[in-house]
Amino acid sequence: MLVLMGSQAMAARTSSKQAVDDDANAPYKTFDSTPAITMGPLLLDMADTSVVIAWMTDAPSDAKVSYGEGKIEQEVVPQVDGLVPVGTMHRVVIRGLSPGHTYQYRVSSRRVIALKPYWPDRGRTVESPVDSFTTFDTAKPATRFAVMTDTHEDVGRIQALMRLVQQTPVDFVVHTGDSLNYGVNENQLKDKFLEPMAAGLQGHLPLLYVRGNHEYRGEFARSLGDYLHSQNGKYFYTRDQGPVHLVVVDTGEDKPDATNVYAGLNNLRDYRQEEFAWLQQTLADEARTRTGPFTVVLGHDPEWGWLDGHNDAWMQLANRAKVDLFIAGHLHHLKRFAPGSRGNDFPILALGQDQIARVEASEQELKVIVVDRAGRTLDAFSIKRKSK
Repeated sequence: MLVLMGSQAMAARTSSKQAVDDDANAPYKTFDSTPAITMGPLLLDMADTSVVIAWMTDAPSDAKVSYGEGKIEQEVVPQVDGLVPVGTMHRVVIRGLSPGHTYQYRVSSRRVIALKPYWPDRGRTVESPVDSFTTFDTAKPATRFAVMTDTHEDVGRIQALMRLVQQTPVDFVVHTGDSLNYGVNENQLKDKFLEPMAAGLQGHLPLLYVRGNHEYRGEFARSLGDYLHSQNGKYFYTRDQGPVHLVVVDTGEDKPDATNVYAGLNNLRDYRQEEFAWLQQTLADEARTRTGPFTVVLGHDPEWGWLDGHNDAWMQLANRAKVDLFIAGHLHHLKRFAPGSRGNDFPILALGQDQIARVEASEQELKVIVVDRAGRTLDAFSIKRKSK
């Protein structure tokens, strides 16, 4: 079997994207203008019964996802307040799926030439090749996933790390933030993060995204949610795959709101209070926190970010919930904080920039191996299931 990696895989996938003949007898004008898919498809925020599928085109277009088990026989056309979105970034949520099932899918976009009030001008449609995904499933007895962090717009770094990921089968990939140095525009996000990640994920591996502090900066920071929010419209959420309960937190900025470089335009104080209330309820009330074999927190800053001196309150929540592991980044070098070293009852793993963590969980044990770009093992440890 031929396995294509990185840019080779993207080239092969791109070459099979094709234009589709549209209805020549349509009552509106149809022009011979076909958009190109410039990023994706990218699977974001996989869940047990739903998934976000994202892609980008080089010209304003509509969006549709066709999918099904065994054969493609259903479709989803997005709408916002009754209108089909038209743009270059496309996000479609498929809901009503079954846990642990595999679905085939393809995406398509039809060019919109002019959005006239009546009889808009249309172009032709481009389709992606058929890919597949498998939904998350709490009944799965084991899971494997890979974590990377702090790629900071280095496309070569992403490609190298994705080649490492592809060496061992995984169910999904996590990026724990600082994908950008600061947000500038859509093309930067596409070229420096989304497209190289989509190429490495090859249309079938889902990405779980965690926001870093550098994604708070720059004129485009306020638009990133349109591209990277989870299905609940937030940067904090939970997911479950096999024996692992994943709690994704947004650790915010690493400096106080009053820091002069922010010019008074940050309000992390209120935002983190909202998130703290969510985390408190999540860790106390979600059944999987109590019954799942392992609870893993995914965040960017291993010290929970700037919290106005209340970092210990977040740690106490995690300790009371008997969290098993916190995986972060931010430090740009590998550091594992042993239980008890920071008031923590669980290990905290901060990955370096040119490393991935391979995490493998069964119902009784969680194993972690950290490797560098050369494939050398830098750290390895395991966590036994504890009574909750």
